[in-house]
Amino acid sequence: MNITAQTDVGKQKSTNEDAVETTSFGSTYLLVVADGMGGHAAGDVASELATTTISEAVSSAVEAGRSDYEDILAEAIASANDAIVKEADEAAGQRSMGTTVVAAIIEDNEAVIANVGDSRAYSVSDTLTQITVDQSFVQELIDQGEITPEEAKSHPQRNVVSQALGTDETVDPDFYTHHIERHLLLCSDGLTEDVAEDSILSVIAESEDIDTAADQLIQAAIDNGGSDNISVILTK
Repeated sequence: MNITAQTDVGKQKSTNEDAVETTSFGSTYLLVVADGMGGHAAGDVASELATTTISEAVSSAVEAGRSDYEDILAEAIASANDAIVKEADEAAGQRSMGTTVVAAIIEDNEAVIANVGDSRAYSVSDTLTQITVDQSFVQELIDQGEITPEEAKSHPQRNVVSQALGTDETVDPDFYTHHIERHLLLCSDGLTEDVAEDSILSVIAESEDIDTAADQLIQAAIDNGGSDNISVILTK
């Protein structure tokens, strides 16, 4: 499997609070995107703690011969949450640090995916299909029938997540399984905030390789305002 991972600060922020991680264990792969909470202290610390802690926990489990990937991700994310809460407690002025996370373990083109917050996983083939469901305020409004998905795109509270690592003593990820037919895309909301889904699909479909596609996705977000940090992991 070929994997590319890229992150960029964007145009309107001075610090990149996103972090990305890709690791392979033989024919098993781990992908992680974390988006440090905008407006929170030390979001960059939280996202880096999330990616490194999850990577270390998954590595230990896989190298021990485990293949219960949903349980492994659940334990890894819980460990990351504990690490961020501990760091916040020990660092004066950083008590509100937090981060979203979307992570995938892939083996034989079968992906087990976990998410907390509104970073996303997409399946990319002839269409672009969102796999994860945002843990966010506007998604709750959609689920309750109070707004439409189209209205959610411009809702003033569209960036408010209902859950994040580091903001509570416990965390409750959502899990998904997916067979990868062509590409798996993991991204922070810095991509989806500024680049429409049909444009994301077009860029990937028209690029000569996944490195070029990731470059062009980030550039498209920057060209459209670069309102947030932008992170992309793309497989083929």
